[in-house]
Amino acid sequence: MRVDLQPAYILHTRPYRDTSLLIDLLTPDYGRVTAVARGVRKTKTPKRQLLNPFSRLLVSWQGKTDMKLLTLFESDNHFLSLTANHLYSGFYLNELLVRLLPEMDSHNGIFYAYEHSLITLQAGADIEPLLRTFEFRLLEELGYGLDFSQDVRSFCAIQPEGFYECHAQEGFYSAAPDIPEEALLKGEVLLAIARGDYSHAATRMAAKKLARRLLKPLLGSRPLNSRALFVSQKPDL
Repeated sequence: MRVDLQPAYILHTRPYRDTSLLIDLLTPDYGRVTAVARGVRKTKTPKRQLLNPFSRLLVSWQGKTDMKLLTLFESDNHFLSLTANHLYSGFYLNELLVRLLPEMDSHNGIFYAYEHSLITLQAGADIEPLLRTFEFRLLEELGYGLDFSQDVRSFCAIQPEGFYECHAQEGFYSAAPDIPEEALLKGEVLLAIARGDYSHAATRMAAKKLARRLLKPLLGSRPLNSRALFVSQKPDL
């Protein structure tokens, strides 16, 4: 298999053997791709600097195995520069994609949602709404998305004044009378999440808890390295 000049973002790199790099790429047509860039660590050339996270490149690779051989990479003249918490947030998005996206499984929508998120981070956008929007979009693309606007058991619309429980595999349904208050979700909060409206603190808090709950079984017990970067930074993750 040979692929030529596919747009790609660098998600992660790690040393491979003595002089090479193993690179995780995000592409629109092939999803996440792992490829070896041979010999790029043996000389300090300007081209080596292209192989950094958040770089958008045009890449070519070949191979039939899980690990492809990167045969060409060049700048796509699309440069992003993230700093401080926006940089850490970018690392978080990258780690989610590396951990959760199956290799060579096309998710065209995720590629462009990721690109939009990076551009918005570079512009200094409010981090928390951006992360929640991306997390819920990623869950939807992976087949684990929930409908924030409908009661899955009664098939009625979520009511703003109602209170709901969440089943991670099913969705939201009217809460039983004896459910502890801390386990309840107010309908107006769910509807705000459905609209992408994170202007209220209650919505932000509920969305963060929900995203973590839904992502946890997919991520497993291994902690996210990017979250550790936020320990002393009062994280928005």
